[in-house]
Amino acid sequence: MEEDSMITCNGSGNPDAIVLGVDHRLRALAHVSEEESALIRAYTDRRPAALRAGSVNVLRSVVDDTVKTYFLAGIEDSSTERGTFREFERAKRIMAAAMREGVSELAVYIDTLDMEAETLIDGLLYGNYEFNRYKTEDGSKVIKNINLITSGLKSKDFNTLCYIYSSIYECIYFVRDLVNMPPNELTPRKFVDTATALCKGDAIFIEVLNKWNLEKRNMGGIVSVGKGSMNPPQLLSVAYTGDPESRDVLAVVGKGITYDSGGLSLKSRAGMEHMKSDMAGAATALGVIRALMLLKYPVNVLAVMPLAENVPSGMSYHVDDVITMFNGATVEVKNTDAEGRLVLADAVAYAQSKGARKIIDLATLTGACVTALGTVRSGMLGNDQEWMNRLFSAAARVHEKVWQLPADEEYEKQLQSEIADIKNVGGPDAGAITAGLFIKHFIKEQTSWIHLDIAGTAFCDKKDENGYYGATGVGIKTILELLKGDTQ
Repeated sequence: MEEDSMITCNGSGNPDAIVLGVDHRLRALAHVSEEESALIRAYTDRRPAALRAGSVNVLRSVVDDTVKTYFLAGIEDSSTERGTFREFERAKRIMAAAMREGVSELAVYIDTLDMEAETLIDGLLYGNYEFNRYKTEDGSKVIKNINLITSGLKSKDFNTLCYIYSSIYECIYFVRDLVNMPPNELTPRKFVDTATALCKGDAIFIEVLNKWNLEKRNMGGIVSVGKGSMNPPQLLSVAYTGDPESRDVLAVVGKGITYDSGGLSLKSRAGMEHMKSDMAGAATALGVIRALMLLKYPVNVLAVMPLAENVPSGMSYHVDDVITMFNGATVEVKNTDAEGRLVLADAVAYAQSKGARKIIDLATLTGACVTALGTVRSGMLGNDQEWMNRLFSAAARVHEKVWQLPADEEYEKQLQSEIADIKNVGGPDAGAITAGLFIKHFIKEQTSWIHLDIAGTAFCDKKDENGYYGATGVGIKTILELLKGDTQ
């Protein structure tokens, strides 16, 4: 995490900025001095649009020789938004405005905002991030102290809430840092080293398989994809045992292509941009483990991260190769740029060999998913409808969006090979679906499985309406929310 943001409840301090919710009754003025009240009333009288729900206006003033900034968040007719994604966007908008103003300490009067505390905290922390590691000058606008002021919640409960969200976002920021790192810095081995330094504890067991180990275990998918690079492939697994009495294990499997040029099926120049983010799934899997270490959930989770660089050389795997996978299945390669499903296939098979009977895989897998769902929703398919319904609901509760794709048998027929058990592409149609169904080929019948294609949601390659750019850390909140439901 580039900057540690501090979030406190009803703390003392000297904020240089204040967030107030305003509507036509202006109840928020009870929280400020008479002089400040007069300024805010005059401002809203001249600009009644500032009261409209969702708006955020900036008012600057000098009080007692001190420059203060007020963020006036309109709440008129906002009661229908409680806990919704729109309310989450409002909180992000407040944070974006505060960062643009260069605020160092922000006081937020929650009781004036007509918002759920959880949603407010979530949105504020989501936006309070920048990736400045490679800037030679320190121009960070990350807000170092956020003081949440309320009389509506017990301090103990609210402090617990702040700790939970601070812990989750510590891990989200860590994941964003990893995904934002350039590929010359974050090689497969460097990813492993970072993970082993981070994950230390009695409840943690780490296993690393290098190229020789992978070859010995016939993990042809991971080995083949990584053959072209001078940075050899790795398979990293990190087990978190929060319930030693239980044999139930959820595997979170994340695609870890630290750079994807397409291999011999070379991408275009534009297609190679942002391909450093092709390991976002693996970063998310690692982030889930780190969050579990902080939150101490009584669950057992195995993160499996196949790591490789997909680049061309005289050693690269070819179109028309037939490779043998960890579970013994043979795959005919028809496109070396359909590499993510190959490494994931070995990884999900390995996770099952380690005892996992539930699997969630996350991958920046297909451009076809971006074409279908854009950057708004992650694609989802699987073999357990009840579990997918639960994940869909969990995602909505934590302000992440997914959408279920169909998985009809007819789509699987597109993957039939003339010379091997299966081929790694299904043609130009329904690419996001056939990619997921390729992975399904390596899922045992008794294993519950969900596939999340986060190609459109893992990385913001253009600044959004709030000015946010880069990795998002999508998926961590959803999986933690799903796991929290399993503990209740």
